[in-house]
Amino acid sequence: MINSMNAKSTLLSAVLLLTLSGMSYAQSLRDLPELLGLTQPREQSNTVTVDYNVDFHYFFDMRMFDVSNEIFMSTKTISLARVSPSAIVRFDQGRVATHRLALGIDLTKDLGANPTDEMTYSEAEHDPSIVNTGLMKDIFFYYNYTRHTKAGQLGFTAGILPRTFLKGEYTRAIFADDVLYYDPNIEGLTIQYTAPRFRMELTGDLMSKQGIDRTGIVMAYTSGEYRPFKWLGLGWSGSYTHVSGTYLFACDVDFALANPYIKFDFAPLLGMQEFYVKAAGIGSYHLDRKMYHFDREDETEYPHFPYGGEATVGIRHWGIGIEDTFYYGLNQYEYFGSVYADTKATVYADYLYQGDDFYFTRRSVPVWYNRAEAYWQPLTSNYVRARIGAVGHFITPAGEIGPYVGLQAKATLIFNLDAFRHPSDNIFPGTRRNRNERVRRTSGGPLFSL
Repeated sequence: MINSMNAKSTLLSAVLLLTLSGMSYAQSLRDLPELLGLTQPREQSNTVTVDYNVDFHYFFDMRMFDVSNEIFMSTKTISLARVSPSAIVRFDQGRVATHRLALGIDLTKDLGANPTDEMTYSEAEHDPSIVNTGLMKDIFFYYNYTRHTKAGQLGFTAGILPRTFLKGEYTRAIFADDVLYYDPNIEGLTIQYTAPRFRMELTGDLMSKQGIDRTGIVMAYTSGEYRPFKWLGLGWSGSYTHVSGTYLFACDVDFALANPYIKFDFAPLLGMQEFYVKAAGIGSYHLDRKMYHFDREDETEYPHFPYGGEATVGIRHWGIGIEDTFYYGLNQYEYFGSVYADTKATVYADYLYQGDDFYFTRRSVPVWYNRAEAYWQPLTSNYVRARIGAVGHFITPAGEIGPYVGLQAKATLIFNLDAFRHPSDNIFPGTRRNRNERVRRTSGGPLFSL
């Protein structure tokens, strides 16, 4: 039985990879030898330079969910600032390829979080790491390789790299805003390719290595889009997560999610900043081979394949916009637990699911969820973004819960010095900017980057 489950898991992964490879192959076959460096380029001058960069992020997120007894989110206010200076050694092989070695540091402050003077409360309240002089949260360093051709650009980055490298459109069932707030870096590698009509990225992230008290977590995710016309996009986002538990508490859990979509972009036709309609499917795969819950241990469970549909409409002009996302379907987080669903929580659910909790619904009962956002985006350029908005959340009523379950008031400010100093760089460090590309926000997912 277990071999059958493993076979299905392998088959699903193979189908996803074959689809990804097939689209990329069809788009860039003629350009592949040059992208991989198999052709001999003309002799060009090489240069080595020392560069620098500074990223600044500010996030404000006031969450009010008392009306739904805080089932989906806790009522709290997040006010977080982060500055990330880095030093970069850059090696340019003429106009053909660029190598970068970067070393930087994240200085993060959860504003208002200061230690107590006395040991009156818990140790967390007295933690010296939240003093202003103890703000160093993470060191990042990475190697980036970018190869330029007439048809496209291929990039490879490995190490500890900022999450802002991601440029794809990901459903919020894969990534929630909290991921960018509190986990700004990827520990692994990402491969990215972009062409006038096609783009894709594939990332592997070793989120935690298994140890005595440390849970082993590996996550892979991908996104891409093919645009046969300016107004039409055919794309996908997807993820795979495996949790292996600790040496003392073994578990073996798989979670995969696929999100194919079709997107109609009317903004170029109407002269607006943004006007799109996006229809997508969401299907996931769950398999818990040990079934460890907080209160019991069961035998291997059969796999689950919950599915649903998602539609998003986004309109923005003069910096003022609305974005409405509607989901209808089954519970996408089956190993999560809540009084709302009357299911038992698993000890690994918080590691397994990185998306918004609103895709967690009553088990085996199709329900709807609606996310409605109104915002003002006064600054939109390749180096700075500012956005202020309010988000309302609504679900299928269940007893005393719903349809209105809570509200968020949000503000985001993102600045990238490298993009200001080197406006020719675009998709990832070292590439040339496509001057014809319309500046837009990555809709349908968190605001990862500029």
